Amino acid sequence: MDGSHPTVPRRRPPEGGYARGEETRERIIQAAFVVFAEEGYVGASTRRIAAEAGVNPPALQYYFDSKEGLHRACGQFIVDQVMGQLKPTLDRAGAALSGERHEAVDVLCELVEQLIVLTLSKTDSESWSRFMGRCDTDDIGPASGMVEEGIAGPLKAAAIDLVAHALALDPAAPDTRLRAILILSQLNVLHTKRDSTLATMGWSAFSSENMDVLKRVFSDHVRRLLAA
Repeated sequence: MDGSHPTVPRRRPPEGGYARGEETRERIIQAAFVVFAEEGYVGASTRRIAAEAGVNPPALQYYFDSKEGLHRACGQFIVDQVMGQLKPTLDRAGAALSGERHEAVDVLCELVEQLIVLTLSKTDSESWSRFMGRCDTDDIGPASGMVEEGIAGPLKAAAIDLVAHALALDPAAPDTRLRAILILSQLNVLHTKRDSTLATMGWSAFSSENMDVLKRVFSDHVRRLLAA
């Protein structure tokens, strides 16, 4: 080489790759959750993200092209993980719309309980929660709208249909939509006010026993709200 051309990090192909490459990519994403949550999209340093992930800074360009691409990848990672696990329940929600009203209530309770588990039980759920909370607060960065569109949108649509079927209401009616929003909004406190919730409850962590309490109470709220 004559030194006339600068070295440019080789970019990762969109598809394929080795298992080790996928592990490195996910490690960068997990580190990015922490840094983006603490510093916001604008303030986050790609050098710090690389250091937290234990990789060289050019690795971020190799896997994600830019900070924007990494932020988008964080949002897509959450959407893929959550919606992949919710799909069976959402499929049952669709089927319940042709059944008895109690079936719609049962599925909505199941959906709420599953969201509690997804929000609190995974080892990386805390970093996800803080990342999503920062996206909501800042409303900036490419991932900000992705979680709303990719997760909240389908969940709201399913909740509205289930509430409408359970109470024999018009899905387009304001009362129906407001009831569905109120049910889902109860869950927001678990990831946007995680520390505050623990402090208020006097809990040190969301243990399996504490999560059983949350699921029981949340399901009871849903059933009371949808009592015929």
